[in-house]
Amino acid sequence: MSLLVFFKHKLVEKIRCLYLIHFNFRYKSNMQRYKQSINKKSKILIKSELKELKNYWGCYPLQYFNHDFYSKNCMLSMEEMKKFIPSYYFYRVIFPQYDDSKAVLNIVEDKIVMDVLFDGMNFPTANVIAKKKTRYIFNSKGIALNNDSFEELLSSSHSAKLFIKPANGRGGSGILIAKKQDDVYKIKGSDLELNFDYVSKLKGDFVIEEAISQHLDIEAVYAHSVNTLRVITKRNTQGQVEIIATTLRMGSKGSEIDNTSAGGLVIGIDLLTGHAFRDYATQEYGLERFYEHPDSGFKFKNLKIPNWLNIQNEILELANENIILNLTGWDIAVTNDGIVVIEINTLFGIDGLQSALGGLEKKFSENRTVKM
Repeated sequence: MSLLVFFKHKLVEKIRCLYLIHFNFRYKSNMQRYKQSINKKSKILIKSELKELKNYWGCYPLQYFNHDFYSKNCMLSMEEMKKFIPSYYFYRVIFPQYDDSKAVLNIVEDKIVMDVLFDGMNFPTANVIAKKKTRYIFNSKGIALNNDSFEELLSSSHSAKLFIKPANGRGGSGILIAKKQDDVYKIKGSDLELNFDYVSKLKGDFVIEEAISQHLDIEAVYAHSVNTLRVITKRNTQGQVEIIATTLRMGSKGSEIDNTSAGGLVIGIDLLTGHAFRDYATQEYGLERFYEHPDSGFKFKNLKIPNWLNIQNEILELANENIILNLTGWDIAVTNDGIVVIEINTLFGIDGLQSALGGLEKKFSENRTVKM
């Protein structure tokens, strides 16, 4: 690494850290939690651990605050802490060794484009009944809709619930939910009716999806949201695709979305057995452990993904067909009839994975050749 590139990286990293700490809600919350903690290690020890982690990864270890390593309740050794990949290192060093994020972001991070890709690759997906692009509304076949045809489309849907998702949304942000009441769909939290005029006035691009009926074993964990698997696949140096990590994400507190960034819970899945990797779930950040779901009372030690071997084989088959990405985060719903691909992600959240599974450095050991 040249001296110029080194200083450029250091400047970018410092600006990024300052921005995240002061303006990003989640990182601000993590730092606030640190400041308010009355159960911290000594200042000398915290300073020493931060220094050692920074020297190891070559960038400021924000993961120290994301996962509450400063807490006296943190039982991890320094060697175990080192296994947690800083998100900055993951996105700036590891991910670019697999994919060109600038090239693929506009494809797979746009749900309208992604729906077309999934259809072309014959992926099992949620039923998208309509799409809004700029000021135009289309059905799933690309035929433009008007007030009457949109109303007819809604009338023909048998789904009790529809999800109106921002085409470029991440982490469950901006999702609207419409529930069927007396043959019309009403927007949750309001008296507004889902109709052509309502969708036309939405700012931005959207897709409208029918709800998915999940497998009863998964619904037993938490019934208010479709609880999805986040499956990470990686194309290795031999060109073969492998599953390297899996978690189950679930809603909580009555939420109808399962995203951990929206307050949901996450638990690691053992790749060999499909059982819970640990007997407790966590949140995306922090050390709090949930041995049973706070809403349903489901005991996580009893968690087992149904038909796990078949699910793995189905995902690997799809991943081999997906020639666009080499490192992919799959959001998968499990139904009684098999899997449904909700979406695929490029810059998937590394923090939530590590919260549920521990540090993932070994999963990318061949990519640790770059020293920042």
